[in-house]
Amino acid sequence: MNRFFYRQKQREGQTVVLCGDDAHHAIRVLRLKTGELVALCDEKGACHQARIDKIVTDRVVCTLQEALPCTEARTKIDLAFGLLKGEKTEFVLQKATELGVHGFLPFESERTVVKLARKEEARLKRWQKIIRSAAAQAHRSLIPGISAPQKFTELLSVFPHYDLVLLFWEEEKGISLATIMQKGEKPASILLITGPEGGLSATEAAAARVAGAKVVTLGPRILRAETAAITTVALSLYQVGDLGGL
Repeated sequence: MNRFFYRQKQREGQTVVLCGDDAHHAIRVLRLKTGELVALCDEKGACHQARIDKIVTDRVVCTLQEALPCTEARTKIDLAFGLLKGEKTEFVLQKATELGVHGFLPFESERTVVKLARKEEARLKRWQKIIRSAAAQAHRSLIPGISAPQKFTELLSVFPHYDLVLLFWEEEKGISLATIMQKGEKPASILLITGPEGGLSATEAAAARVAGAKVVTLGPRILRAETAAITTVALSLYQVGDLGGL
């Protein structure tokens, strides 16, 4: 079934009305017909099978049926990553959403090529659209959130909100993700941090350590920034058991 997201204000009883881009996608792109089934999820992650009862020019009227299982990871994993050039940021957002990231915190650091602009609204809206589309494609129950890009120094202030903060740095040689995750109980919330194309500086890594982050390695090979971001998400979800791990 094709999946759509809606807000509670679009629901009355068991009836949900899709409009705007969602209605256009259902009618013009997917060419759905009356009587077909779709999956609908609200902003709290409650998903239901639904039957299309009426299609008009700019609206799709659906009736909710049985509940669908939640597909969200049990461990809340957020990804903070250095802004990347070209379409690389969009690639990270798309693939990390498919894997199961709960939220994104893009940042500017000493070595980022992409710098913060005065007006980030247009770029943020595009990113949100990419995330929403990837969440629907991956049959997520929730749409991951994304914060406006911030300075790396500002990112340090959110560390206390997580049970575990992991900074992946190419200069770290001894401590691995597996070593950290095998100690104690599995955390309920994790913040993963990866750098931009030029990596994070020693000063930034030291500041993260002071703020409470554990600095870990991804192995002896140097990964591209976008590869590192996706790899950290996949490995972390595996370690907590949400990609078939123990």
